[in-house]
Amino acid sequence: MTPSSPSRHDTAAVPDTTPEGAERQAAPPALLGPLRSWLAVVAVGMGVFAFTTTEMVPIGLLPAMSGDLGVSEGTVGLSVTLYGAIAGLFAPVLTVATRRFDRRLLLLVVLTVFVVGNAFTALSSSYAILMTSRLLTGFAHGVMWSIAASIAIRLVPPEKSVRATAVVFSGISIASVAGVPFGTFVGGLSGWRTAFWAIAAIGVLILAAVAVLLPPLAPRSVVRLAEVPRLLRDGNLRIATLVTAAMVIGHFAAYTYVAPFLEQDAGIPSHWVSALLLLYGVAGVVGNFAGGAAAARALRATTLTCILLLAAAVVLLVVNGRWHPGTVILLLVWGIAYTALPVCLQTLVFASAPKAPEAATSLYICAFNVSIALGAMVGGWFVDSSGPSAVMFLGAGFSVLAALLMTRYRVARPE
Repeated sequence: MTPSSPSRHDTAAVPDTTPEGAERQAAPPALLGPLRSWLAVVAVGMGVFAFTTTEMVPIGLLPAMSGDLGVSEGTVGLSVTLYGAIAGLFAPVLTVATRRFDRRLLLLVVLTVFVVGNAFTALSSSYAILMTSRLLTGFAHGVMWSIAASIAIRLVPPEKSVRATAVVFSGISIASVAGVPFGTFVGGLSGWRTAFWAIAAIGVLILAAVAVLLPPLAPRSVVRLAEVPRLLRDGNLRIATLVTAAMVIGHFAAYTYVAPFLEQDAGIPSHWVSALLLLYGVAGVVGNFAGGAAAARALRATTLTCILLLAAAVVLLVVNGRWHPGTVILLLVWGIAYTALPVCLQTLVFASAPKAPEAATSLYICAFNVSIALGAMVGGWFVDSSGPSAVMFLGAGFSVLAALLMTRYRVARPE
């Protein structure tokens, strides 16, 4: 049955469920053995961790970087904004351009660019060199996000594909909890350049692990650039992309300004905000794996539940007022709900386009990254005009829109 077939059942579909596709997916574990297969999946997840860390770490190093390079903090902040924009907008183009590459070789190239890009960032003697190195890494980031999950699910048996996707996306949560704080700590201790040298060194270790652990992986589908927009003719893929956009806009509209909300409206002392955000990140690691396990059993129901939990948590944070225990609990619920969603959404994309998973993922990554910028921008307007609580309601509103869109997603009838 195709993933778009209507059904009363709510089961998670995996890409390429034909006998031939299942045989291709099962082949690598048979050759590598279960332990090496999962170690290879972890190596791919660590690649996602490294890219996410390098994307966000300048946020904690802005004062030092701006002082050293002689530009404003806002100007240095563009190294984060433009990095994300490049990663998202060029992901479809670069994924198609590299469609004939062996996926192991492509991953090695992407990780090599990552190492070189971070080394050049550490060596930057001017803002122009900094931005050039950051944009170079941003191009590689878009490709990494497009191929990481599709590589991971080829390393394990088909029934373990959602779990492999969860392992890959745990790199995002772990980067939030450990990677970015580590980079900020190293930068504060030894200078911002040392932080980027450390990230480059981590990249070398991941590159070596990928070279040792991954088998050759021939490309599974060849999609031309002109055909990428045509993928959106599939109703399920359109829904998955729109749900992603609405969900990410809503989340980042609210989360970008969660610190001023916690301080001004929830009455949290400023010195406790960083600790609460760390707890949010820890909850995110839990949500990532719990969401993956639940999505493997009931994809649409899990996605809807996480979206509605996020919307409820954000609204109740405002209603809760200044009762601090309630604030902590609701922030943890928010963290669990949101970080479960990338696994669910990526699985929706795979299920919607089983014959072109990487091209479809590139559209997902484009929607995801562009929506981050839109969410932060729209949230900024609301914060400036109406205050931090208003932006929480805005985030909840987009989440409800995502939930309504999700009800139109048609699940596959199990074999």
